[in-house]
Amino acid sequence: GPGGTATTTPTTDTNNWGPRLGVAWAPVGRRYVVRAGYGLFYGRTPSIMVGTAHSNNGINVQTITFRGANGDPVPTYPNIFPGIPAGVTLPRPTIFTFDSEYENARVQQASGGFEWEWMPHTSFAVNYLFVKGGDLARSTDINIGSPSPFTYTLADASGTPTGTIAHYVFGPGPFTSFTRVISFESTAKSRYNGVTLELNRRFAQNYQSRLAYTLGKVEDTVPDATAVVPEGSDDRKFASNPANFDDDLAPGNNDQRHRFVASTVYSTNGLADRFEGIAQALLSDWTLSAIFTAQTGQPFSAYASTDVNRDNNRFNDLAPGTTRNEFRLPASISLDPRIARDIRFGDATPRLTLIWEAFNLLNRPNYNVVNNVLYNVVGTQLRENPLFGQTTGQTDPRIMQLAVKLSF
Repeated sequence: GPGGTATTTPTTDTNNWGPRLGVAWAPVGRRYVVRAGYGLFYGRTPSIMVGTAHSNNGINVQTITFRGANGDPVPTYPNIFPGIPAGVTLPRPTIFTFDSEYENARVQQASGGFEWEWMPHTSFAVNYLFVKGGDLARSTDINIGSPSPFTYTLADASGTPTGTIAHYVFGPGPFTSFTRVISFESTAKSRYNGVTLELNRRFAQNYQSRLAYTLGKVEDTVPDATAVVPEGSDDRKFASNPANFDDDLAPGNNDQRHRFVASTVYSTNGLADRFEGIAQALLSDWTLSAIFTAQTGQPFSAYASTDVNRDNNRFNDLAPGTTRNEFRLPASISLDPRIARDIRFGDATPRLTLIWEAFNLLNRPNYNVVNNVLYNVVGTQLRENPLFGQTTGQTDPRIMQLAVKLSF
C-alpha cells in the first residue's frame, strides 16, 4: 500500500499474556466479606476490519458514467469506445490499510468491594470498578497534510459578524492517487471509574427488592472498530483531529454520570395463606414486580455543518471553540411494572400464566436525539444555528402489552 502500509492483514500479535487474580476475605464470625480482583484481557480484531482492508485496496471495480468525446452518444454494442474519452477524469479511490504497529486491544480491569449483611436476607454493598483500555482500534485518514492556522468569522443567524475564532485546516495529503487512505490503528484509549452502592434483599417471605446507585465516568479518545464505510454515517465515528487524537480526550459517548435503579418482586401467596376458600383462591398466585430507572443524559458534541478543518470528512468536525461531548442530553426516567397471574391445573404442570406489563408507564418523554449543529458554515463565516440543542427524537413512549404463557 502507499507509504508501506498493509492492505492485507494486521501484523501478528504474539505477546498477549492475560493474568487474572481474585481474592475474597470473610472473617469467621463476622457478617461481611471483602473482595478484590484484577485481570488483563485482549480483544479480537473484527472480521469487518480485515475484510474491508482486503477488498478496499484500490484494485476493485469502479463505475464511471460518461458520454463520448465532445458529447457524442455512447456507441451501440458491439461498437465500443477505443479508450477513455477526452475530458473524463477517473475518480481517485479510497483504500483501507492496517497500520504497521497495529495490535489487539488490551483492557485492564480491577475491582474491589465490601458487602455487609445488614439484617437477615438483606445486604449492603459498596463496589468499585476500574477499566483501562489501551491499543483500542480506530479508523483514521492518513492522507492529510500538515495543519495550519485559519481564522473563521463568527456571526449570528442572519450573518451579522460578531467576532472571530482561531481554528486550523489541513493541506493536501501525500498520496495524490487516492482520495482517502484510511488506516486501521490501535491508538485509541479509554478509562472508566465507577462506584456502586447497593442495597439488596434476597427473595424471602414472598418478596425481594434491590436499590442500586452508580456514580461513574468514562473518558476516551474515540475508539471504534466499525468505521468501514466512508462518506456516510461511519465518518461520524472518526476523531475530529486526525493529527492529535488527545484533542478528543473527553467523556465517552456512553458516559452516564449518575444512574439509579430500583426493582422489586412481590408474591401474594403469603397474603393468600391468611385466608381460606374463595378469598384464598382469588389472592393466590399473583406476582407484582416493577423496575424504576433514573439516569443522567449521555453527552453529545456540537458540530459545524461542513468540513471546517478540510480533512475530507464533513461529518466529524467539532464546532470551533467547543470540546468533544461538551453538552448533555436531558435526564431519562422510566417505570416498568409487571403483573402476572398463574392459573394452575392441579398440583403439577401445565400452568397458564396471564401477564400484563408496561414500559415507560409514566409516558415521560426521554429524549435521545438533539440538533447538534452549532454553526452553519457559509464560506469562512460560522453562523449560529438557532435550532442547536433542540430535541428531535426520543425513546419509546408508554407501551403496554398482554401475554399468555403456557408452561408444561
